[in-house]
This record gives sequence, C-alpha cells and structure tokens, in this order.
Amino acid sequence: MTPIRGRTWLFGDDLNTDVIHPPQFFSLDEEKVKRGLFHGLDPDIQPNLRPGDVLIGGRNFGCGSSRETSVRSLKLNGIGAIVAVDFARIFFRNCTNNGVPCLTLAQPDQRDLLRAGRTVEIDPTAGRLTTDAGEHVSLDPPGEFVQRVWQVGGLLALLPGARTAGRS
Repeated sequence: MTPIRGRTWLFGDDLNTDVIHPPQFFSLDEEKVKRGLFHGLDPDIQPNLRPGDVLIGGRNFGCGSSRETSVRSLKLNGIGAIVAVDFARIFFRNCTNNGVPCLTLAQPDQRDLLRAGRTVEIDPTAGRLTTDAGEHVSLDPPGEFVQRVWQVGGLLALLPGARTAGRS
C-alpha cells in the first residue's frame, strides 16, 4: 500500500456518526453530503479539509448508527485515513468496504504525541505513523485482505467485472 500523507484533525472519544455527518445533510446530492461533514460539531472544519487529511480519534470512533452516509461524506471529502484508539465495529467495516483506511494505535498512550494541524505520513503496511516533527507512532497493521480493499478503493472493486483501477 502506498503511504498516506495529510494534516491531522483531532477528535475525542465516542465520536458519533450523527456528529460526523448530521441527518440534515442526508441526500443524493454529493455536494450537500460533502458539506455536512462535522457541520454540527464545527461548520468551519469541512471547508478547511484537504484531500489526504487524517482524522485522529480516541475510543469508540464512529459509534452510533450503521448508516453509511458518514463514510460517504468522509470519502467525498478525500479523507486519507482515520487513526483512533479503537472503532465502533460497524463503522470500521463500512469504512473498509468503502475504501477509507481505519488504523488503530498499537499503544493508545501515543495519541498524546499527535497535534492538530501537523502533517503526518502513514505507512499502513509497516504499521507506522510519522509526524513532521519526526515522532513515530505505532499502529496495528491491517491484514493483507483489508489493505487490498483499501488500495482498490473499496470492496465492490474486488468483484469480478467491477472496475479495477489500481488493482494489480
């Protein structure tokens, strides 16, 4: 897998999917879905996101509803990866199925090394995050199948006859 590089955005524990993407932004209109990301938490976050940015969370990231609209909004905004202490199981699966990498901290106390707005590079295969200050944070490396799903942009791309851009 290729390294992921972006600026960090920090969040706490129990970040609910309705906070990640509020229901008033549910739509078939991609621009409306995109604009809704974190709107209820802070409407200034989404306009300042850049493709590749990395979200850093605490425990139970993505708890709440199983609706995929929050993941759709993350993907539309070009989020490069999410790193957290742990994830709500269905949120992790929805992200993986849609090609949004979710990585857990191998040592949860290393979250304290991460600061908002810093640039980081993630090597998912090696299980390592490196900050622009040269600090190294250990991540639990995902299995080969999960890496493959992330690499091709989601589970559907692995189906026979599906578009295979990026597939080897």
